[in-house]
Amino acid sequence: MTFEGLNPLEMETDAQYRKKATAYRTSPEYGKMISLYPVLETSIKDCKGENPVA
Repeated sequence: MTFEGLNPLEMETDAQYRKKATAYRTSPEYGKMISLYPVLETSIKDCKGENPVA
């Protein structure tokens, strides 16, 4: 298997991770998961605005 254009040792930038996170949070799969697990939804809301550990 080959992955053209990808360097497996190179990390993505913060902007790339944020773009992926935004796309994920707006996906139908994410909405379905949140509706199935109300505790998860509460936990996510409680963490909103927190800064990740650097």
